[in-house]
Amino acid sequence: MRPERIQGAGSLALRRLAPGALALLLLLMLRTGASPAALSPASSVDRSYTAQSFAQELRRLKAGLEDARKSPEALRAYRQSLPKTWSVDAGGRHCDVPSDLLASRLNKAEKQPELREQQISQANDYLDALAAETEALSGRSQASADSARAKLNAILARSEYAQVRQESWWDKIRARIDEILSDALDRILRRVGGQASFGYALLWIGLVAAVALIAFWIVRQWSRRARGEEMDLQAAAALARSWQEWVFAARDAAGRGDYRLAIHCAYWAGITRLQDLGALVPDRAKTPREYLRALAKSKLLVPETLAPRQLALSMLTARLEKTWYGYQAATEADFRDSLTQLETLGCHLP
Repeated sequence: MRPERIQGAGSLALRRLAPGALALLLLLMLRTGASPAALSPASSVDRSYTAQSFAQELRRLKAGLEDARKSPEALRAYRQSLPKTWSVDAGGRHCDVPSDLLASRLNKAEKQPELREQQISQANDYLDALAAETEALSGRSQASADSARAKLNAILARSEYAQVRQESWWDKIRARIDEILSDALDRILRRVGGQASFGYALLWIGLVAAVALIAFWIVRQWSRRARGEEMDLQAAAALARSWQEWVFAARDAAGRGDYRLAIHCAYWAGITRLQDLGALVPDRAKTPREYLRALAKSKLLVPETLAPRQLALSMLTARLEKTWYGYQAATEADFRDSLTQLETLGCHLP
């Protein structure tokens, strides 16, 4: 509120009392030990601050607090001079900063001497925190601004914000190529069946068929590799047994009803017997067909015995390929015929 003018004698009386009131005020200041800087904030109760002026006011308040810490009376005067709030306009925003926390610290420092230094220190920290916040609002913290800009650039560099970034010449060329290819594919699909939906359906069918063919080819390759490894293992095992042991293994498998394994053992009994006779050279890398060709070129057997043995080995090889590698069902008759071929190859069976 602004005081109204007092007319006449009242105005004259006020002018006569003004020097006395000023002297009384000075006397109170001298008795309490309060400095003008400590009382000066009371004049800023209704003042609106900018960020810069509020920062200056905080620095002045901090200097006044250093003078007021000398006595409880000075602290009381300093506390009572504080406004309830500071009105600050900064960064396009308006905020009212309360002084309750600062006044509470000063009140404890005034009434509890043992906590005075601690509370005054916390009051100084509060003023420093307000100053830091004010500096951030004023935009003068260049380090904070640079950090925010760096964070913003890192966010915009992500793939989901690719459209926000300024496109380079390579991005424009790549986008143009993608657009041309997309338009060409769309035109091709529209010509198939007269509409794009039917063309896209055919495209997906073709993709599924291609994936199925690739999966079938991979499975087939794995199966062939597994069979080759099985052949290598069986060839290695063939050299570790005599032909008599192979015959015994064949009859044991036949006794269990596993004629497929029995025919397999009978074949290797014949191969081992031919190797014992010198007609074949032991070689783990050879396949059954290669053993058959090697027997045809053997010079250690006379022609009279070579032809029937070659025929017997050919029959054993064909039956082995059908039952062992071709996974066809084997019967007892097949096994007995294999034993007959073994006798032709020189295996004297009991």
